[in-house]
Amino acid sequence: MFRLLVLAACLAISVHGYSDGAPKAACRDLTPQHGAKLQVTKPPYSISGPSHVRSDQKLTLTLGGDEFLGFMIQARDGQNRVVGQFQVVDSVHSQTLDCSGKDDTITHLSAQKGKPLTGITFEWIPPAGYKGNVKFMATVVQTGFVYWVGRVTKDIDVE
Repeated sequence: MFRLLVLAACLAISVHGYSDGAPKAACRDLTPQHGAKLQVTKPPYSISGPSHVRSDQKLTLTLGGDEFLGFMIQARDGQNRVVGQFQVVDSVHSQTLDCSGKDDTITHLSAQKGKPLTGITFEWIPPAGYKGNVKFMATVVQTGFVYWVGRVTKDIDVE
């Protein structure tokens, strides 16, 4: 019996949820620290909004699709550097995070089982004078065991 308990304890997977937003440890590769296997199938989520923005304007985008509990979104340039700043539109469900710079990442806030989101709107401000392509990359957590890392994307041209 003791061996069975030890074996069960060794095989148990530890899964930690972050109901108050993604941890800073996820900044580099957008990977949740849940300890579960990420999904490789096509995600049931997308980022919608304009495909162009002037460098002196805010861009409003929406992450939506099936129900989800958590998210983390960054804008990255052609060299995979995190660029720009996010502004919170829905302060009940989202907050900014300082990864490489001030407010350069947006993540969930107050995720609760039984109260999933179906969409979140956010604003992004390009770096001053920036011109070029930016790819928005999102990690979306459907449940603690089901999530897609950086698979929800949208390309934006900053003019």
